[in-house]
Amino acid sequence: MLSGKFGFFIFISMKKNISIAITGGIGSGKSLASDFFEHRGFPLIRADILAKELMKTDPSIRKSIIKEFGNESFVNGNLNIEYLSKKVFSNATNVKKINSIVHPVTIKKIKELTRSYFKNHNIVFVESALVFEAAIRDEFDHVILICADENLRVNRVLTRDCVTEQKVKSIIANQMPDEKKKKLADFIIENNGTVADFESKCNFILTVIQSLFK
Repeated sequence: MLSGKFGFFIFISMKKNISIAITGGIGSGKSLASDFFEHRGFPLIRADILAKELMKTDPSIRKSIIKEFGNESFVNGNLNIEYLSKKVFSNATNVKKINSIVHPVTIKKIKELTRSYFKNHNIVFVESALVFEAAIRDEFDHVILICADENLRVNRVLTRDCVTEQKVKSIIANQMPDEKKKKLADFIIENNGTVADFESKCNFILTVIQSLFK
């Protein structure tokens, strides 16, 4: 394990193809990191978006969600996001329930997409908010954890989304603390500065990863 000058903890195994998860709590900047790697030509699977799409289209998921949370979970065939947000995502027990329904199907699809991308690429990135909470760490070769101070995370979300401070803090409270995640991650990027500083850190990680294939 190496210590990088930006505060990263790096462990790399030599493989022909590697899958790398990008994770972090709400407002940490994981989507910004994902954009960085995607814009440099690497395949990116956004697990949260994929899961939402499967919640709409997969019959088995739809049936299980309605059974567990009621017919109000869908309106005119579409997910009732407002209803589910109030009933599910602010309650740790309900979060576990819906994750047990959605995650197995999502993981299967991620594996399928990853195998497809490996036909033409050595590295595939997967953005997922709940790598550790959902106990899917072993599905990836390496994990990049994006961290930021809680107050900064809250302010980012309040600026970005039409939500209350209480709701954001409730979501953070139901996610694993960063200090625990840091012990499980291979790369740690602190995102408390400017966008330019953050992208510099992402570029450093990318340089390390790409050096494996030279």
